[in-house]
Amino acid sequence: MEIHEDRRLYARVQLCAYGVGTVCSISHGQERIHLDLVDLSSGGARLKARDQPRQFTDKRLVLSVQGVKDGGRLQNLSAQLRWQSGAEIGVQFDTPLDMALSELQNLIG
Repeated sequence: MEIHEDRRLYARVQLCAYGVGTVCSISHGQERIHLDLVDLSSGGARLKARDQPRQFTDKRLVLSVQGVKDGGRLQNLSAQLRWQSGAEIGVQFDTPLDMALSELQNLIG
């Protein structure tokens, strides 16, 4: 049986070690939603609703990581909703981030 992490194309920054409490905003249609960042990779992110879980009707999202000094590199990222389970969602960036894992760790840590 294949382990979930083994299927990932990009290594992820797990926020239990880096950047706990990092918040993202997602533009979903005309609505702006704030979610907690659970993990992040060059290819996508896992996010958790702060309040009640939402049903996302549109698969197209724009994600921005709040409170990081990133020169705009983690802002207004076009993404697609890949999965939703309870309060958590997984998004895949349309264009992978051009950053090494260590650089992501430094930005959100």
